[in-house]
Amino acid sequence: MNIMNRLERKLYRLRVEPFFRYIIFAMAGVYLLQMLFPPFNLISKLLLVMPMVYLGEVWRLISFLIVPPLYDPFSAMLNMYFYYFIGTSLESKWGARRFLLYFLLGALGAVLAALITQVGTNHFLYMSMFFAFSLLHPEQELLLFFVLPVKMKWLALFNAVYYIYMFIVGDWPQRVAMIFSLLNLFLFFGGDMLTMIRDSINHWQRKRRFQNAQRR
Repeated sequence: MNIMNRLERKLYRLRVEPFFRYIIFAMAGVYLLQMLFPPFNLISKLLLVMPMVYLGEVWRLISFLIVPPLYDPFSAMLNMYFYYFIGTSLESKWGARRFLLYFLLGALGAVLAALITQVGTNHFLYMSMFFAFSLLHPEQELLLFFVLPVKMKWLALFNAVYYIYMFIVGDWPQRVAMIFSLLNLFLFFGGDMLTMIRDSINHWQRKRRFQNAQRR
């Protein structure tokens, strides 16, 4: 965390305004243009494909950040709204500079993964924001399917288990993308997560000792 604090202090020289909403607006615009003009195939021109970067299409190193989720319109809209909600919430809580640092580290991790696998994705970057929000607001509830209230900590746990499973059964490019794109999460919250795991283990051990004592 000391490293993060030093990096954040370097950003004080710059005037950083809240920016994340513009990324989501751009993402929504890309989705709309893709729907209106499918022959142009805009999304394929924005994806992070390293062989194309080597040929001079260097904008892909940034444009992949606004590639929208490739779902049906309703699901894509829900995903982009969720990105907007967690991103602007983190930006409001941390401040624009600290959030920019978190976002840039995640983007850098995605680019580093692409250098190894030759193809990059923004999916795990945005999932790292979801995990960060869940760590900061574990008790906040969301309406799953607009009906079922679920706390963020349980959604995060479910997704963590799913990604561990995908890491085990997935191919190596997927594993590399997961590791590098989630580095920002571990850099910001690694100490807190280790403390949380240690406290949970200690709590479980105390509970077991109490239960064993009760049986005697």
